Amino acid sequence: MNDDECSDLQQCEMDALAAIYGEYADDTARFEYNAAQPVSGSVEVEIDTSVAQQLLQNIDIDSHTDIRHLPPIKMTFTLPPAYPLIDAPQIEVSCCWLDEKAIEAAKRQLADIWQLERGMGVLHSYIDALKYDIQTSVHSISIGSNTVRETILEYDRKQKRKEFEAQSYTCAICIEEQSGKHCLQLSCGHIFCRNCLSSYLGILIEEGSVNQLQCPDMQCRKTASTPVTDAEMQELLTPEQISRCKRLNEQRKIDGDRTRYAWCPRAGCGRGVESDPQIDRLCQCPCGYAFCRLCLRTWHGPNFCEVKSVQKIVEMYIQAVREDDNSARRQKMEKQYGVAVLQKLLREHEQEHASIDYIRSSTQQCPKCRFGIEKSYGCNHMHCSQCDTHFCYLCGTLLNKENPMGHFNTARSGCNRRLFEGIEGTAGNPDEQIENENFNLMIRLAFDSDEEE
Repeated sequence: MNDDECSDLQQCEMDALAAIYGEYADDTARFEYNAAQPVSGSVEVEIDTSVAQQLLQNIDIDSHTDIRHLPPIKMTFTLPPAYPLIDAPQIEVSCCWLDEKAIEAAKRQLADIWQLERGMGVLHSYIDALKYDIQTSVHSISIGSNTVRETILEYDRKQKRKEFEAQSYTCAICIEEQSGKHCLQLSCGHIFCRNCLSSYLGILIEEGSVNQLQCPDMQCRKTASTPVTDAEMQELLTPEQISRCKRLNEQRKIDGDRTRYAWCPRAGCGRGVESDPQIDRLCQCPCGYAFCRLCLRTWHGPNFCEVKSVQKIVEMYIQAVREDDNSARRQKMEKQYGVAVLQKLLREHEQEHASIDYIRSSTQQCPKCRFGIEKSYGCNHMHCSQCDTHFCYLCGTLLNKENPMGHFNTARSGCNRRLFEGIEGTAGNPDEQIENENFNLMIRLAFDSDEEE
């Protein structure tokens, strides 16, 4: 026996295994080796799906995922110079879901094969043992950490994708048959080609309808129960579209819950900020600005917010009270400004409106400068002290300074013979009304006689 003979046997065995399990040759095992001395390599043996499902039936890895695949068992080998005639191959067996006890049992089983087939190439027998005997002898799997759990989930997704891409599907949007490589199956199970899905989602994001990012199937749209996942959007959208989508979703979140969020009012910032869970109303933006969530002004501690626009605040509070005694808007305003402050503003508002109503009912505006003038006594000829205008208190007509009484003694005038109408104490008294009419008649006759002269 010499090393050349062993080397030739090793090369023949590597060539045979590469032909059987090399790339594109067999889906049940993946084989690769390094021909440099000493010859080394590895074999990954796929776990049969029926065996995997049997092992997984009592294991809760992910309640939302139907796991059908387990990561392969991997065997690495190094061939000593005297293999296969004298020395056994040096092997290591690894598998993330097998515990140490199961791995040691597998290695003993492979060592037994060497004892039976010593002097011949045994790697093919080792692979067969891993594919059939050792798989069926395993009765449980070990998931000792989240890393193992994630490894299993990721491998299952990868294998499912590989199976999916090997088929052809009809896109429900363009109604064309497409290869699985150009299609995507959403979490609800509906399948569309990537081009149609990308266009559909891109239009929704461009329009700002991020709340409608869901499966385009009509039934799914009716129930609105199958939103497109982040992982699916990563596959379909451009970075710019994803960035815009995140920005719009953040805006919807903040605008939809102003009891927790607010926009930073600092110029040039505008970030969405969540209020402090420990200190009511306090928002601390990453830009360094601390502000009140309700009034958006610089943080003023536990004090009530300062009232800037009294008229607007009072009108909002009146509307909130009219809606409901315990409305959310009323409670928010009372919390922001204080009940006592709002009630005081409301009283002042009512007093002010009462004064305005009195002025409107008891005064007449000067038709020139609009200054309000109250007539407490005297006739209806008014003289504005602000702009020196003469006008009729009854109809607001401008009067001639030289002949102001002519307006009350002209038959065509609506105020004819009404110079003293409305004087306090005469309303409703027939005798005094007749006396005033007679007095008006005397004044008219006097003016008439002056005109004749």
